[in-house]
Parts: sequence; C-alpha cells; structure tokens
Amino acid sequence: MKKMAVAIMGVFVAGGALAAPPDWSKVPARKMTLFYPGQASLEWIMNKADHSSADDIVKKNRGCTRCHDSDANEIGDKIIKGQPVGNSKSVLEPNPISGKVGWLAATFQAAHDGNKIYFRFEFPATAVTGKKLDDKNEVKLTMMFDGGGTVDGANLNGCWATCHTDLRSMKDAKDDKKTKYIKDANLDGGKFMDLMQWRSGKGEKPVDGHVTSERTMTGGAALTKAEGKKEGDKWVVTFERDLAAKAKGDHSIVAGKTYNFGFAVHESHSNARYHYVSLGYQFGLDQDQAGVKNYINVQKQ
Repeated sequence: MKKMAVAIMGVFVAGGALAAPPDWSKVPARKMTLFYPGQASLEWIMNKADHSSADDIVKKNRGCTRCHDSDANEIGDKIIKGQPVGNSKSVLEPNPISGKVGWLAATFQAAHDGNKIYFRFEFPATAVTGKKLDDKNEVKLTMMFDGGGTVDGANLNGCWATCHTDLRSMKDAKDDKKTKYIKDANLDGGKFMDLMQWRSGKGEKPVDGHVTSERTMTGGAALTKAEGKKEGDKWVVTFERDLAAKAKGDHSIVAGKTYNFGFAVHESHSNARYHYVSLGYQFGLDQDQAGVKNYINVQKQ
C-alpha cells in the first residue's frame, strides 16, 4: 500500500495512522528563552573580536547556554532596538522593527514510547508587527538536530552551525536566495541537520527536510504528524516522529547518543533571519547527564 498523507483538523499525518500522544502533564517541562538574533552569525559568535565568549567556547568547550541561559532576553532586547552588543559593539539589527519584542519565553517538552519521539513547544502569541514577508503563514516553528555529534560545533551552539554571515538578509549577503548550510556537509556520512517545520497557514503542509551544503525542505520521511494551534494568548506546536530513520535525509534517534538541537519561531508573518532562536541544547533517550546545563533527558512514557 502506498504511503499517504492525511490532513485532519490542522493535523498532518503521514500514512494516515494516528498515534496517541504522551500525557504532557506528566512530561518534564524545560523553560527556554528564544531571543531575536538580528544578523548574528556563526562567524560573529566565534570571532573573539566580536564576541567576548569566543575563547570560552573554543578553548574551554563551553556551550552558549553556560553564559547566556540567564541573559538571552537582555541580548534580544538590545539587538531588536538596534543597540550595540559584544566586544566590537556591533549593531546586529540595522533596521529595527517598531513594536517587535526582543525575546519570547518558551516551554519545551519531549518524550518517547520506544517507537516514536514527541516534541511539544509552547510560546506566547505576539501582535503582528513589521512587514509581512510570508503572507501565508503567521507562524512557523522549525527544529533542527544532528545525528549525535555529527556536525562540528553543534554540541556548543546547536543549530547555529547552519547560520552564516553570507546568507540572504545577513550582513555579507550577495545572493538573496542563499539559505542555511553546513560547511563540509556530508549527507551519506551523517554530517547534516535533520529539519522539521510546522506552518500555520491554511492548507500548508509541514516540512521534513535537512540542511547540508544547502537547505532542502524535502527528503525526510520520519515525521509522522505535526500539529499547531493558538490557545488563547499562546501557540502550542507538537511534532511526532519515528525514532528510526526512514530516508537518507533523516537521522535515527537511538539510546546512548546525545543529539544537539535548536529551534526557532517565525511570527508576525516573518521570514529568513527575522525570527526568534534558541541557544544550543542537547537531548538523549532515558539517560541523565547531571550537571550538563543544556541537556534534556527524553524519557519513555
């Protein structure tokens, strides 16, 4: 029987099979701050002249959350207003957007059942501000993760390994169609980011893709369900995904590995770099890592 995709009340279901989600009231919740990065790129972050923590990241192997888990909101507030940040006092948003907030308070949850993994994201609904760059979608949520240490530096900065200064709308952009990429990527060798995206637009299907030397919004087959809805003054988005890889553009998620991830929210019909992003985090199945600040233990429910 051919694999079919069925849309039911805003829910995307691959194969037409509905699986029971976990009881989210019993799943540990992690509070995270999504902040507005402006034109901050991997190159900016890793340059000591720009970023005071660059040495700590490289020489002491310290992830971004070690320093910025508690002040990402302050950074976002400065960037969105066009105020200078970092050693170089860089203005990372040359065109401040009136009325746009500098950060969002998000809640992240994850669980698995031995066959599938489930992700849940909750964040506030904001007033629409700025130019509508994506007419179809008021909100998009994107999550990226590596294959368990397969992308250089992702253990320190999550999905920032895909964000470069020469991308469209960034400082050194020369091609208005150039999207995220990973240097020296290798799809066959696992050096890529698995990518899932939910879109709020009517009739829009979620994305199951990956990032290699370019961003590809197709090719994955492990995402089985994606749902998003506005509940009062907040958005709730969930992903359901097979633990096993189903195509070349998927990573398998297995016990004993630590996966590096990050996620981003586009709101106000925004696109490209005009989003809110997380710091770099990690997850693993049924294994605790005491003392690792950015790690989430995804437990079987």
